[in-house]
Amino acid sequence: MKLIGSAFLGGALLVWTPTLALADEVSKNAKIKEIMQLTHSDRMLTQVFDQIKSTLKTQLNKMDGPAEVRQAQDEVQQKMMALIADRLSWDKVKPAFIKIYAETFTEGEIEGMLAFYKSSAGEAMLEKMPELIQKSMVISQQLMGDVMPEIQRIVEESKQKYNKKQ
Repeated sequence: MKLIGSAFLGGALLVWTPTLALADEVSKNAKIKEIMQLTHSDRMLTQVFDQIKSTLKTQLNKMDGPAEVRQAQDEVQQKMMALIADRLSWDKVKPAFIKIYAETFTEGEIEGMLAFYKSSAGEAMLEKMPELIQKSMVISQQLMGDVMPEIQRIVEESKQKYNKKQ
């Protein structure tokens, strides 16, 4: 009788354990989704994308060259940005982000992040994050502006070197 009881208990544990693990995963993923909603991850992705687009356009406008070359570059840039916007849309990126959060953080750590984001300090951070990102992008653009003449010099040297070989 003990053998039958042990076998039943062992079988029940084998069936029950994956169910508990799945329930834990669902709970953890729900908390991750709540973090993403609180942090406005979808809007931040859009803002970063818009800033990249703006930076590329600014740099393109600074480049010298014939109008038709600049127009061709602009068309290529628009096609690239459309492709990137499609492939990196929030709906397509979100599952991957949920997965890396789940792999990286324990459920306890996720609960701690949720508590922080719901606190006044966390709310202030979330409210001011777009401004922080905007200011950091301005600095990045300035730094890129400082580097662009050197990049243009390198491109010109490469063109000259290539043209000599032909």
